[in-house]
Amino acid sequence: MTATTSQQARNDAATRLDELSAEVARLTAQVVDLQQAQAERGHAGDGDDQPPLYSTVEEWVTTYLLPTFPRPVGEVGMTRWHWCEQWWRHDEAVTRLTALWYGWEQARLQMTGMLPWLRELDHQLPILYGDDGPFRDCAAGGDLGVRRHSSCPEMPAQPAPENWWWWD
Repeated sequence: MTATTSQQARNDAATRLDELSAEVARLTAQVVDLQQAQAERGHAGDGDDQPPLYSTVEEWVTTYLLPTFPRPVGEVGMTRWHWCEQWWRHDEAVTRLTALWYGWEQARLQMTGMLPWLRELDHQLPILYGDDGPFRDCAAGGDLGVRRHSSCPEMPAQPAPENWWWWD
């Protein structure tokens, strides 16, 4: 091999190395861009940056839940459904409805999020409206003043013995 041929081969190798280096830099930049886009899509999809559609559980119950999932109150076949217009007086109902609202706000942002949420709703509604639910002692319809609204008495509970909750 002559000196000129040897020099030409080194120049060709250096040029090819520069080309490969430039291609690696281009591909690296493309990967970074794709990772950023995926991270932004993933972050937008988790709902953390999305404000809730309804600002309170009350707004969600009255504007969405009750109109969308109406249930006949009173005797329906062998079942009796209970509802209280003052549902917000019932801690259990507020807790269950708030959990449903939070779940709905999250589920609405996911492509198939409503499927598991509907299963949860189907589980919660019979508990809320059922004979043993939080509205069991409330009269349906009419004036739900003090004489027609009844909250359940608190369940008695004794404090646990000292160190009961320490499972070392």
